[in-house]
Formats: sequence, structure tokens, C-alpha cells
Amino acid sequence: MIRTYIFSILVVTAGCTDLKPLEARVEDLQQQVTKLQADIAKSASNAATANKTTAASASAASSDAKQALSIAESNTAAIDKVNAKIDQMFRKRPAE
Repeated sequence: MIRTYIFSILVVTAGCTDLKPLEARVEDLQQQVTKLQADIAKSASNAATANKTTAASASAASSDAKQALSIAESNTAAIDKVNAKIDQMFRKRPAE
């Protein structure tokens, strides 16, 4: 019975000394998980900011494109009117 008691004490003592490295590893893993969670949150925030910036840039580009198209259509109409006047002028020849 004494042998069993001593053996139990040795096993418990050996088990305790083996747990310390595991506890240290668990603590290290917890720190890594915490850091990764912070990194993920930061990345998500950066992605959201990039999405907002991209959307704003796209909206501005779309507005600029619409304005350029409007100007081009206006210029085309003006050119067509000038060409029509030139054609009309050459059709009317003075009577000889």
C-alpha cells in the first residue's frame, strides 16, 4: 500500500511538472489567437474603408463620365448644325 501511495505521489508530481509546459503553450496560443483576432478586426476595418473609398471614386468617375458624355453630345449637335448651315450655303448659288 505504501508503494501504491508513493507511486501515486510520483505520478501526480510528474504530471504537475508536465503540465507547466502545456500551460505555457496554451497561454502562448491564447495570445496568438488574441493577436489574430485583432489583426482580423483591423483588416476588416481597412477593407470597409477601402470599399467606401472605391465606391466614392466610382461615383465621382461615373459623374465625370456622364458630364463628358453630355458635353460630347452637345458638341456633336452643334457640329451637325454648323455642317447643315455650310451645306445650305453651298446649295444656294447666286443667280448668274
